[in-house]
Amino acid sequence: MRPVKLGRRLRAAMLCTAIVAGLALPAAASADTTGGGTSGASVTVGTAVHVTGKLVAVVDVSFTCDPFLIYDWQTGTMVESTAGHLSGSTVTLAQAQGRTVVSAFGEFGEEENDAVVCDGATLHTRPVSIMTRTVPWKSGAAIASARVRVFSDGFESQDSGDSGTTVVKLGK
Repeated sequence: MRPVKLGRRLRAAMLCTAIVAGLALPAAASADTTGGGTSGASVTVGTAVHVTGKLVAVVDVSFTCDPFLIYDWQTGTMVESTAGHLSGSTVTLAQAQGRTVVSAFGEFGEEENDAVVCDGATLHTRPVSIMTRTVPWKSGAAIASARVRVFSDGFESQDSGDSGTTVVKLGK
C-alpha cells in the first residue's frame, strides 16, 4: 500500500473548498431578482449570446431608467426631466473552458449623443460586442453581468443599475 501524503489531501481539500465557494457565489448573486446595486435603473442581460468567428460575443443589454430630478434655474425649483444620456456602461462575460476561464468585457454608451428617454417605462436595448483576448469563445454556458449609467442632460443627476450575474448560452 502506498503512503498518503498529507500535502495532497490538504491541497485537494483547499481546491474543493474554492470550487464550492466559487459555485455558491454566482448562484447566490443570480438568485437576487432585483439586480445588483440599483439606483434609478433596471438592467437585464439577454440569455442568448451570439458568437461570431469564435472571437466576438454579442450580448444584448436591456434597461429602463427613472426620470431625473434637476434644478430649474429659471423657476428656482426641482423639476422632473426624462432626457438622459447613456455613458460609461459595461458588460462582463466569463466562460469556463476546462482549466481555463475566458473573461472579457465590452463598453457601451460611449457614442456621442447616445440619448435615452428616462420615464421608468421605455425599454432600451443595446447589443454589446465583447472580444476575447486569449482563448476563443465556445458554444455553451457562460456568466454575464452588465452595469448601466445614465446621466441627465446637464450631468446634474445620474441613474445606475447592475444586472447581477446571469447564466447565458453562447451560440452561433
